[in-house]
Amino acid sequence: MNLLLAPQNFQNLLKTLLDPANPIYVSLFIVTAIFGIVILIYKYLINPITSHYKKERENIELKSAKLMALFAELDPDPVIRIDAKGTIVVTNNAAKHILSSGNLQGIKITDVLPFLTINIKEAIKNNTTLVFTEKLNGRFFSILFRAELNSNIAQIYFRDITDFKTNEEKLVESQKKLRELSDHLQDIIEEERQHIARGLHDGVGQSLSLLRMKLLRMSEKEPDDQRSGLFKNLIQSLEEAILEVKNISYILKPKLLEEMGLGVALKYLVSNIATEIGIDGEANIIGDEIRLDTKLEIYLYRVAQEAINNIMKYSRATSFSLQLLITDKLIRMIVSDNGVGFNANDILSGKLPNSGIGLTNIRERVESFHGIFKIDSEPGSGTMLVVEIPLYKELTWQKQNLFVS
Repeated sequence: MNLLLAPQNFQNLLKTLLDPANPIYVSLFIVTAIFGIVILIYKYLINPITSHYKKERENIELKSAKLMALFAELDPDPVIRIDAKGTIVVTNNAAKHILSSGNLQGIKITDVLPFLTINIKEAIKNNTTLVFTEKLNGRFFSILFRAELNSNIAQIYFRDITDFKTNEEKLVESQKKLRELSDHLQDIIEEERQHIARGLHDGVGQSLSLLRMKLLRMSEKEPDDQRSGLFKNLIQSLEEAILEVKNISYILKPKLLEEMGLGVALKYLVSNIATEIGIDGEANIIGDEIRLDTKLEIYLYRVAQEAINNIMKYSRATSFSLQLLITDKLIRMIVSDNGVGFNANDILSGKLPNSGIGLTNIRERVESFHGIFKIDSEPGSGTMLVVEIPLYKELTWQKQNLFVS
């Protein structure tokens, strides 16, 4: 029975496969039709649009390049354009002029600008912008390097700043001359102080001392009742005048500074002024004393003198302190008080009339030795003045264990 049915089944299967209405053929037809439609759309619609877009983009880039080249050529400032390999593509006439060269196209930028040692390809990739200041053919230029990823190029712009640089150098030179003049004036003032101090000590002081001795001898010849009157008052007045002359002479030329060094002189200065004005004064010296050249020691002493004088005049403080730190590399001096304080910016900027002259003198003295001057003060919070002077090897000094505090 099965053997009889087998041929019949085969015939039915064959008939089904050969039937044009078979779903398999319908599916294949639909797929083939869709595929054909896609090919036709890509070939006759998408591909022409893509080609047209590419051509338009190329035209735009070409026009843009021409415009950029035109602008670069018309730009009065020098401009150089390079590609990702660092090769010069375009230069305008101004660039050729400053580089004293004709056709630069095709030359490596590092052959023209050796200082431009960056990776051009990476710079373009990262849209890098850099600024240099260089001297080319006797002129100073501010050079702007600007990479452009979209155009795959980098452009170098030159701005002539020779006049600005020249004026800047003149300003620096003028400031240097002003510092030298200020330093010279301080030296002259110091010399005059010493001259006046010697005159007071050797001239006026000795004359007053001789006059005192004569009055004492004359008083010895007079009766006791007369001696205790007029002569006693005259001798007392002379002694006060002699003491005043000695004080003035010491202020003008501190003998301790010359003989014993900066630390001892500062301690005496603080003690003397604290006693004179009746407030607490303290001086601390940290480290061994370093005997510097005479000029530096005098300048530091004058700075301390000026700072303490300001405390006496304006601070209304009940206490002040001076600290001197001495190392092989620097000297740091700090003068502080608990007074009424002031607005340091207003004083130093000269906003207040006739103010800050003493502080300006301190700053000029410190800057003449390449030091640092700082002042910290606010109304109601006291004042702290800091001076730092570097000690260079060329300065002559020797350590002396004169004191340790």
